[in-house]
Amino acid sequence: MDSTGISFTALFTGHVWYENGMSAHFFTSPKARLLYSAAQPAEKLSQSLLGLTVHDMLLQRHHIIDHRIDWLIKHEGVTQILEIACGYSPRGYKLSRKYPNLKYVEADLPHMAERKKALLQQHQGFGPDHHVVGCDVFESGAPHGLDYIMSEVLDPTRPTIIITEGLVNYFRLSDISQVWRKLAQLGKSFPKAWYITDLVPKPKQNWLPLIEVGAGMLSLATRAHVNLHFKGKAQIEQGFKDCGFSQVTVHHPEQFREQLAIPRFSPVGRKPSAKSMVRVVECQIHP
Repeated sequence: MDSTGISFTALFTGHVWYENGMSAHFFTSPKARLLYSAAQPAEKLSQSLLGLTVHDMLLQRHHIIDHRIDWLIKHEGVTQILEIACGYSPRGYKLSRKYPNLKYVEADLPHMAERKKALLQQHQGFGPDHHVVGCDVFESGAPHGLDYIMSEVLDPTRPTIIITEGLVNYFRLSDISQVWRKLAQLGKSFPKAWYITDLVPKPKQNWLPLIEVGAGMLSLATRAHVNLHFKGKAQIEQGFKDCGFSQVTVHHPEQFREQLAIPRFSPVGRKPSAKSMVRVVECQIHP
C-alpha cells in the first residue's frame, strides 16, 4: 500500500484554513491558491447537488476538533498533543502559543515533515514546546514508527490527545483498523488519553451515486483511493470499540450550531433536519 499520495491534499486544505482566517500566511502558497481557484467550479456544483462543499466539510471538522481539544485541555487537564498526518494544519502553531505549557508534536511522512519544519523555522513559527517529526503510521521502530514516536518523543506522564484529521477515508478499513488498534494499545501508556479523528460514513442509498462521483474525483486528485467505511453512528461506535477504544462519541456538525460558526448543511429540496456528511469521532483510551 502506497501512503505517500495523501499529502497532496495539504495544499488545498492549508489554503482553505488560511482563506477563513484560521492559519498563518506561510502555510499557503501561489500553487495552493491556484489549486483552490481551480476547484471552485466543482465546489459550486457540489453546493447545488449536495448542499455542501469540500470547503465546508473541511471547516466543519476543523472547528469541531479544535472545540473538543479546548474542552479537554480546560476540563481534563490535557498537556500533550500528537497530530498525525499534520500537513499544513495550523493547530500546532496556534495552540503552542495559546497554551505555553502544552507539548505539541506534529508528525507526517518524512518529506512532508521536513517541509513543515522548514516553514516553521523560517517564520519563527515554533512554540515553546512544539516539535515536528517524520512518521509513517504503518512502520515500526526508530526513527519513523508510530510506536517509537509515542514511546520516545511523547512524555508518558502527560494526559494526551492524538489527532488524525483528513486521513481515515484514504485507507481501506482493514488497513486503517491496524492503525487504530496500535493507537488504542499505545495510548494505554499515558495516564489519560483520547483519540480524535474525522470521517465520512456511507451515505443513504439515494445519495450514493453523487457521493461515489465525488469520491472518485478526490481519489484521482490525491492519488489515493477514497473509502467510506461505516453506515452510521452505531457502526462507527462498534468499529472503534472493536479496535480497543473504551468509549466512543460520534459528533456531527448540527450538534454545534449554537456554539460554533461553521457552515450548515443546506441541501436543495431536502428537509432542514438532514444532517451533514462529516463526522468527528472522539475515543477515550483507558490505561
